[in-house]
Amino acid sequence: MSVRGDVHQRALAAAVRAVLARLDAHAGAPAEPEEPTEELSALDTLCSCFGLSSFERSIVVLTAAIELDPSAAARCAAAGGDPQRAYPTFSLALAAFEDAHWSALTPVAPLRRWRLVELDPEPSLTMGRLRIDERVLHFLAGVPYVDSRLHGLLSKVATPAGLPVSQQTAARSIAELWTRLDDDPQVQLIGADRRTRWEVAAAAARQAGIGLHAVTAEDLPTIPAEREALSRLWERESLLLPAALLVEGAAAQSFVAGLNTPVVVSAEDPVPGREWPRVTVTRPTADEQRALWKAELNGSGTERQLQDLVAQFSLPAHEIRTAGTSVRRDGTTAWQAGLTQARIALDELGHRIEPRATRADLVLPAPQRRILDEMVAHVRQRSKVYQDWGFESVLRRGLGVTALFAGTSGTGKTLAAEVLAGELGLDLFVIDLSQVISKYIGETEKNLRRVFDAAESGGALLLFDEADALFGKRSEIKDSHDRYANIEVSYLLMRMEAYRGLAILTTNMKKALDTAFLRRIRFVVDFPFPGVTERAEIWQRVIPPSTPVSDLDMRLLAQLTVAGGSIRNVALSAAFLAAEESAPLAMRHVLAAARSEYLKLERSLTSSEVAGWT
Repeated sequence: MSVRGDVHQRALAAAVRAVLARLDAHAGAPAEPEEPTEELSALDTLCSCFGLSSFERSIVVLTAAIELDPSAAARCAAAGGDPQRAYPTFSLALAAFEDAHWSALTPVAPLRRWRLVELDPEPSLTMGRLRIDERVLHFLAGVPYVDSRLHGLLSKVATPAGLPVSQQTAARSIAELWTRLDDDPQVQLIGADRRTRWEVAAAAARQAGIGLHAVTAEDLPTIPAEREALSRLWERESLLLPAALLVEGAAAQSFVAGLNTPVVVSAEDPVPGREWPRVTVTRPTADEQRALWKAELNGSGTERQLQDLVAQFSLPAHEIRTAGTSVRRDGTTAWQAGLTQARIALDELGHRIEPRATRADLVLPAPQRRILDEMVAHVRQRSKVYQDWGFESVLRRGLGVTALFAGTSGTGKTLAAEVLAGELGLDLFVIDLSQVISKYIGETEKNLRRVFDAAESGGALLLFDEADALFGKRSEIKDSHDRYANIEVSYLLMRMEAYRGLAILTTNMKKALDTAFLRRIRFVVDFPFPGVTERAEIWQRVIPPSTPVSDLDMRLLAQLTVAGGSIRNVALSAAFLAAEESAPLAMRHVLAAARSEYLKLERSLTSSEVAGWT
């Protein structure tokens, strides 16, 4: 038992003896007066928190006495003059205690409003049994815990080890608002990610000298009576702990509006229709992130490495702490640990491709290769150019690296993106724009926002595939749908320009794009249909050296007028046909696989394409 718990129990025992002595006096028995305790106890706290009168205090102690003193039941029966009623009642309290008042019985008075005591209304209001609430009894005894009726609904939010200065400022603002707002002390906390908001709220609670518990809007009851009961139960718990409540999600307005205890409504965006004070929490600044990385790496990172980490990743404090733990525990590099943390948010929004392809796998003319080299330089050297050389202060906007890959299907657009991701040490996420586009006005922008917001933390290489689904809608404005289609394109370009990573669009409709659109793209790479020489080189590269072959003629294979993607399909299918025969890969296997591929493409093999094959 703690020293403080011992104090509470001594004070409660003294109060019980005093109340039972008054019962004995009412019954006509002599009683020795009790010496009052001068130590502040949980009983004093309860009376102060809920504004209990001396009469109401006596009722609470009497109901506690039944649980704590074996003689209390008999003394209740003696004081009430009825051996059958060996328990507390309002009738007994009204007769035995000083300063009695009838209003203590009402449902809106503290005893019943806050469920400090429970009343069995049979056989009548005044003669029904009174019981102390179990949570209240344990509180009086100095045993703190969360009411069992809230288990599974609430979760305690731990106070973070440390927050960046900017987020400490946000926490201080919340604590000050709670202090100033005597009525309806609710605050909106918006921005950043969910865990960061929770950490800021926990820091605010610590500054206010209270704890913090959280509940999600989805877990709140929808039936009004149940919601009201939960509201009263939490308000009581908030005073007993004491603690503030964090409600995650803007859908809990009706529940929160009825509370008169410190509350934080946590949401990504402002709660519409409410005038609650608003505190915005942002991700750590570049300097704060550098300091966090430096602390987590125990000084092992060079200034250049720290600068590269901050330039590439924009991680919240808790993810940098997790990345640091991974570095220390698993021996992984800080860069890889940062990638692991950053990809979590994007895994649900796009298809991640593990970069394995190299420049050796990419067959492109020299001009296109030079543009890819430039793209790598723009991403790799951006911290030097923007921060060290000061271009960020001059340009201010359009600092993102944007590119358009144009070409027919199979010409190597995705392969090139994979090569870039591998060279830059980034994740490649393929976002299918046909799945992002919505017929409902405003939904497309919302979907795009989710993608870019999730990608910002790690600067992943975003490849927006099937961009034609969006570009095909851009047209002369004839109606409201055309206007919104153009807004969607403009929004995508705006987010691409502001994106800290590399964003690439693919299209086979370059000629349909207007010049205003192309001006906002930094790089445009045309992927031409491969000629005979390029096709022969592709054939040479797609067949591994370990594959057994028989009389394969790359010059003849290059006569097939298909793009690199189809060449890879044909080569793979031919290899399976040869393996099934337990024979080396030969021209006849390629011919059979080519017929299947052409059938899929709804084309026919021409005599010129297979001339000299047999």
